[in-house]
Amino acid sequence: MRTHTEWDPLEEIIVGTPYHLDYHDDRSFRIFFHLNRSTMNDTGDMRRIRPSNRMKEECLEDVAELIGILTDFGVTVRRPECSDRVPIVQAPHWKSPMGHALMSRDIFLVIGDEIIETAPMMRARYFEPDLYKELFTEYFRRGAKWTVAPKSRLLDHNFDTSYLQRLGFSENSSRDPFYEIMFDGAQVMRVGRDLVFNVSSENHRMGATWLERHLGDRYRVHRTRITDTHIDGEILPLRPGLLLARDAVDVDLLPAPMRSWDVLRYTWLDRPLEIAQDGVPLLASQSIGMNVLSLDQEHVVVQDIQEPLMRDLEKYGLTPIPCRWRHGRSLGGGFHCVTLDIRRTGELEDYFAG
Repeated sequence: MRTHTEWDPLEEIIVGTPYHLDYHDDRSFRIFFHLNRSTMNDTGDMRRIRPSNRMKEECLEDVAELIGILTDFGVTVRRPECSDRVPIVQAPHWKSPMGHALMSRDIFLVIGDEIIETAPMMRARYFEPDLYKELFTEYFRRGAKWTVAPKSRLLDHNFDTSYLQRLGFSENSSRDPFYEIMFDGAQVMRVGRDLVFNVSSENHRMGATWLERHLGDRYRVHRTRITDTHIDGEILPLRPGLLLARDAVDVDLLPAPMRSWDVLRYTWLDRPLEIAQDGVPLLASQSIGMNVLSLDQEHVVVQDIQEPLMRDLEKYGLTPIPCRWRHGRSLGGGFHCVTLDIRRTGELEDYFAG
């Protein structure tokens, strides 16, 4: 296995499995999804929300269509384990239904020949990597490195909410905080030897410092604050010298070498991508439509209703490949989120040199 960028020719990928779609409204959930929780009724309790069977069936249909596109392109598709039940995971001070295994990009980071299990911020996802154990054991036996980042205990006073407080988060901060490492793989943008890490809290800063120390001199970790958590709903590199970015993103917040790259602006935010239904919150923002998956420097998988984006991609010489994705906002991610690159051709390069 080996992957260095978001755009080298794709050879093997993991596509997540939506075996269930439950939501558990605890403190970690409210912190992580604060910016989009206005789409659900805030009762303040620890309630469970269960989407309809129709939503699940349509999600399975859309995932199957994505897998068909990848397979037709010659990409090897792997899947995590699928459970027939929703186990309740429990730590000494909290318990939660296990999260679905759909958003593979969130909780793992593949850098070169190394799989890194990141330190999830949501309690529901604490043991989600168990669904990938057999698959990762296979990769390990074939020579891959496999690392687990230090996980937080995810106690209430471990979360730094200062950034969210400025954005209207109403729950009180702990009077005696003790911050611990928390970060997701989707906070990191891979650009060869350079890794752009979105940081908005002390938890994230500790995660970036851990990653920097772990990787050593092989890579450079650049800290930025584009958004609250995942960077791939705001900005994605499509090839060397070209970025896809949400209209409001300030590229001056990026590492200096990237500020001169061409920027394709995603501005199609006035048409609703999805209407809330069954009481399910829209966990992802409107910009999830730009959460595309590059198959190489020329071909990009795009949500089928994103006509303006597809036209703009064509202007830059890219070929958009449309795919249905009817519930991306409810599911909390797009094509980049739902996948995890395992093998892309290409050598480790320094795209910031010169």
